[in-house]
Amino acid sequence: MTGAPGHRRLVRTGMAGRRRKQRNGFVLALSWPQAMVEMMNSNVALHGVTVLMLASTAGLAAGAADPTVIPRPAAVTEQAGRFTLRPGACASVPRDATALYLRTLSDAAGVPLRPATAVAPCAVQFLPAATAGAAQPSGEGYHLRVAPETAIVSAATPAGHFHGLQTLAQLLRGAPREGGGCVLPCMEIADAPRFGWRGYMLDESRHFSGKAAVLRLLDAMAEAKLNRFHWHLTDSPGWRIEIKAYPRLTDIGARGSETDRRPDAPRQFYTQDEIRGIVAYARERHITIVPEIDMPGHADAAVLAYPELDGGGFLQKGRTDKWPRFTFHPAKAETLAFLDTVLKEVAGLFPDAGVIHFGGDEVHFGWQKWPDLPGVKSLMAKEGLKDLAGVETWFNRRMAGVINGLGFKTAGWDEIAARDLPRDKTVIFWWRHDKPQILRQALDAGYPVVLCPRRPCYFDFVQHDSHKVGRRWGGFNPIEDVYAFPAALQLSADDEAKVLGMQACLWTETTVTQERRDFMTWPRLLALAEAAWTPEARKDLASFRSRLPAGLARLKALGLGAFDPAANTAEITDEQAGKPKAHLD
Repeated sequence: MTGAPGHRRLVRTGMAGRRRKQRNGFVLALSWPQAMVEMMNSNVALHGVTVLMLASTAGLAAGAADPTVIPRPAAVTEQAGRFTLRPGACASVPRDATALYLRTLSDAAGVPLRPATAVAPCAVQFLPAATAGAAQPSGEGYHLRVAPETAIVSAATPAGHFHGLQTLAQLLRGAPREGGGCVLPCMEIADAPRFGWRGYMLDESRHFSGKAAVLRLLDAMAEAKLNRFHWHLTDSPGWRIEIKAYPRLTDIGARGSETDRRPDAPRQFYTQDEIRGIVAYARERHITIVPEIDMPGHADAAVLAYPELDGGGFLQKGRTDKWPRFTFHPAKAETLAFLDTVLKEVAGLFPDAGVIHFGGDEVHFGWQKWPDLPGVKSLMAKEGLKDLAGVETWFNRRMAGVINGLGFKTAGWDEIAARDLPRDKTVIFWWRHDKPQILRQALDAGYPVVLCPRRPCYFDFVQHDSHKVGRRWGGFNPIEDVYAFPAALQLSADDEAKVLGMQACLWTETTVTQERRDFMTWPRLLALAEAAWTPEARKDLASFRSRLPAGLARLKALGLGAFDPAANTAEITDEQAGKPKAHLD
């Protein structure tokens, strides 16, 4: 490695010529393990990385010889020396995110930082990926070098820089303070995610969280390098998204919740302006929001607002309100026009989503009345459909075509794997852990898949055997099982190449309050973040546990409550919470 004089070429910003020297100097200063060089250049998953991990004095988890970073980086190498970030130091950060980067670094270090100037040396720099034959982080990958005079994050993309920012911020939060500054041991981190889709689904139909809670959630997700927020906005209990063309969706469909079925219950929904703001907030943090608009099942809230769209439903035992309007009429022209318009407005609100999720699950619970509907009879005769599954398939293909025509891929729960939708325009969300054959079918058919099975990825399941409220399905979902996933699937290399990634899902029947939603989410979502980011060969439960106290402290600082598995803290419950029924089957 080059010494301090060489680093001085890196620490000035300003004129274009000087920027060129920065890049050249950075190239000369780099020295990566060759295995990491090859992996980062080829942008493949980081399996089997050989890593030199030595004990250090600051920023490392006690007894674990690990930086106190979640998710665990792919490769960490200790270097000699210490780096001190002092009050008033300059930072050269991306121009389009200057305020966010400076605020993140200043808050983490506990010292104010200033934007770079043309003459002052920079203590922190964010640079383009190295050129001229040196190793290049690609995609969401980054390289962090903490040297005695400067900390440098290099990346090929804005997302890579942002993930490097999160790692550096976590290091700074855990670092000791000396002489008014923040001290880190020198090190190199070469890092990139195992999976491209690292997500969390929040069900807001059953119980509503609201803008402030969602923004807190996005902040915590960003720090854990999660990059997909699957927003479950419509379902039978409530419709939570404003649609200008159909105001009764929020005037009527947004009333109440899973536990408040009163006709005069308060309306709870997101205006389109609120959604645009939340989408922009997520975009700044390199999180893509994927909206879900359920069809043709889970439609009660919409059909309550517009009864002419009713396709029938069923009644749960002992109930008169759950769920008699479970399906849209799948063959009625008014239904199709309604859904076409809804999807068009949704597409305009989530222009960067890439995917619109249309549900497609559990339709068979509510299709009993379909054979009696004249429109369904005519459709079956016209299209030669032999059964109700054929009607569902026709509907799915028709609506998937609309979504694709708007420029989005179609996503749906794993039932749609049987509907023969286009492989290059469809994403399957495998949720039925007890039906591994469905996952096998989807992979063999060539569909890209997001792994989110109930066990261990549904966070409405209890997380400790002593907990009383929450779901159990032949077991529950402790943090250890979340962390180990997806090893038990024993995916082949070919299979894993078709897996986009993984996500947790919080269904909210038994999480009436935000405090309980947070309790059921955290810290299991940190475990999933590491499982989705860190190469399998680098995952280590003991190391994760040693780093978790810092993660719990950070969640508390963000205003998020969490279960502490080490202390087995008391369960947070809701008085209104009943027996969990996260899905109907």
